[in-house]
Amino acid sequence: MEFYETTLKGMKKLLSDFNEDKYADIVQNCLEKWQAHKDVECMLSEFSDTGKFRAFKFNPADFSSPEQALWTNQLFGGLVAMMIRLGSLILQGHSVGIDFIRSNFGHSSEILTGFKCTSCGRFYTSSLDIEKFISMPMIAKGITDGLEKKNLDDEIDRIMSMSSPQIEKERNKTKLRCVNTNILISDGRPTFCTSCGNKKIAPCRFLKSVKEPVFVPLNS
Repeated sequence: MEFYETTLKGMKKLLSDFNEDKYADIVQNCLEKWQAHKDVECMLSEFSDTGKFRAFKFNPADFSSPEQALWTNQLFGGLVAMMIRLGSLILQGHSVGIDFIRSNFGHSSEILTGFKCTSCGRFYTSSLDIEKFISMPMIAKGITDGLEKKNLDDEIDRIMSMSSPQIEKERNKTKLRCVNTNILISDGRPTFCTSCGNKKIAPCRFLKSVKEPVFVPLNS
């Protein structure tokens, strides 16, 4: 299955881009086994509880910002999820088309995380929370588009830029929802309420409304 091979190549590229040569070589070894013998168990086993990727983490020092770290880890996680899904289907003898992948891979974001002042009820979210909210749907679409158009490496680079027109559009739409809901966007977790000075700030969640460009506070 071409989609499976392309996914492995995408994983190797991302690992190589962040100087994870040891792990890129592991993927290359499994890729060669796939090309020679259509072996998918090699790669699946490396992500099992006893596999070489069981404790893998990107080096935090390689990231220029928390946002880049978030997108990189989410992107690698998306590629791993695609590899496992395709590998499992191959083992079961199924042939998978792009329509099936689009229907069964990824999900829309419904919940934005944030914070609430326990005194006056002021709502907050952070720039990183917004990135978390938009990243997985955008990554799932990028991976699927890359498989369909046979340009997954280009999609990986586009996602990692974090500034493509579509990503910026989704980022701005989410910010607008926050403004419409009177949610203040901060650089990080607030240590005190800018409205009343209270220092007790609790975690909070907001549900994306399907009818209006707003969020609905949950558990408030």
